[in-house]
Amino acid sequence: MKKTHKTWGLISLAVLMLAGCTKPSSTNQGAQAAPDGAAAAKSSQLTVGITNPPLMFNPIDADGSGSSGAVFTYRYFFDSLVKTVGPLDFKMALAESFTTDDNQTFKIAIQENASWTDGKPITAHDVEFTINLIANPKTITTLRSAIFALDGLNEKGMLPAGTEKLSSIKVIDDKHLELKTAKPVDPNLIYERFSDLLIVPKHILESTDPSQLNQNPFWRNPNVTSGPYKFVKYENKSYVELAANESYYRGAPKIAKVFVKIMPAANMVAQLQSGELDMNAAQGTGNIPASEWKTVKSFPNLRTEEEKTRRYNSVEINMERFPDKKVRQALAYAIDRQMIVDQLMPGAGELQDGPYSTSHPYYDKNVKKYAYDPEKAKQMLKEAGFDMNKSIELIVPTGDKTREMAGNIIQQNLQAIGLKVKQVNFDFPTTVSRLVKGDFDLALSSFGSIMDPDGPANIYRSTAALNDMRYKSKTIDDLFNRGMNETDKTKRFAIYSELQNTIQEDVPLITVYSEYNLIAISKSVEGKGGVVDGMHYDVNQWYRK
Repeated sequence: MKKTHKTWGLISLAVLMLAGCTKPSSTNQGAQAAPDGAAAAKSSQLTVGITNPPLMFNPIDADGSGSSGAVFTYRYFFDSLVKTVGPLDFKMALAESFTTDDNQTFKIAIQENASWTDGKPITAHDVEFTINLIANPKTITTLRSAIFALDGLNEKGMLPAGTEKLSSIKVIDDKHLELKTAKPVDPNLIYERFSDLLIVPKHILESTDPSQLNQNPFWRNPNVTSGPYKFVKYENKSYVELAANESYYRGAPKIAKVFVKIMPAANMVAQLQSGELDMNAAQGTGNIPASEWKTVKSFPNLRTEEEKTRRYNSVEINMERFPDKKVRQALAYAIDRQMIVDQLMPGAGELQDGPYSTSHPYYDKNVKKYAYDPEKAKQMLKEAGFDMNKSIELIVPTGDKTREMAGNIIQQNLQAIGLKVKQVNFDFPTTVSRLVKGDFDLALSSFGSIMDPDGPANIYRSTAALNDMRYKSKTIDDLFNRGMNETDKTKRFAIYSELQNTIQEDVPLITVYSEYNLIAISKSVEGKGGVVDGMHYDVNQWYRK
């Protein structure tokens, strides 16, 4: 769902190393290719499968864009200053260099030959504009956590009242600027955060009122972009068509066209087998259902890879409707999470306890856990005086087969302790709309975390963009502040250990499972780089045998 975005921010890597490069055969780059059938096998085309349709392509607001499919897609045509290609492994993209001598002032040089697809150069002014747009309190955005360390922001990560731009951004000339953080920070935190910050064109958007940014038609037809591919069209809920950006500053792509096709997960598996799809997008709504993974691994035309992620699925709880902590804890004890993992993702997932997955370096193995105990759940509801006749709505978004089946089990578990739970299914954009408005009781969704332990701040801070739960905890806000400012690793681990245990005690959401990234890619596709974020770094070098 959204939070890969909540994405996406967001982000786990599935690294699939491929062979080197050769020059592809000559193709007619202007020809219109159909997204279906035998055309997918042509050497001039790459076809990728996702399961949820984008709403628009706004990298400032992943929620508004409607799905992790949108996040996956717009990374083909918008670039960031740096890109994450592995855990704490970063490469320069729009930035030719991104350095610091004191861990507080960061000097950035923009690639000299980087230009927008309308021919105008990409400049330091575009970077300044993008950051100030995110900082503007009128802007609807999921990226304030990316700039949170910069000096001059208020406690909400916004421009203070009466200011129009950050003084901590200093444009030196068209291709050089400096950023200053409020305090010295680990450079890796800045690089990882800024890998999620895709730069947008100032000359296209500067006249837009930030409060109306999401309404700008540009996000539905982003025809001025910076990445290896150019947006051609979006056939609603069917496919997104992209064409090679011949002027791309890192070299024109070797594959002329990319089609991102939207389809049910079962169709994705079938089309990977038939060769109509070259690969799945992985990561959230692009993942292959765990129940189909053994079958997909047997297809002789595919390479496959699986990796643990820092992404997890959870039951969000609207705390305005469930203010009693004992009730929320009872809901957690009522869910048979181990059965969900064992039945739905054998060998392809694991239990998730708290905001950090077991693969995260700051995961506390002794974190508070909720073992399945329906009798305890019933007793706690009784002690809390909960109205057992209250009707509870559980929202389960469509598009992720594993999550849909998990929703069925969760509904049955809650009904088994006497709760009146009705499951409703919506597409991703509708689900996001309901969550943002707070129009829900319980909802299944997914979140991700960067390698730095401050990542969950974008979910659990009182002012966080992805805090649909309406969770407000001064203790948690203070812990995030302390963790951000602490440089000693041992002391920092202790802070984040207290933080994850406090979150588990409060239960603003019930973490359920972490599903591995399951990636399949045609053996006819060659190149280098990873398949999720890493793919978007080197995708211009991919080719077909």
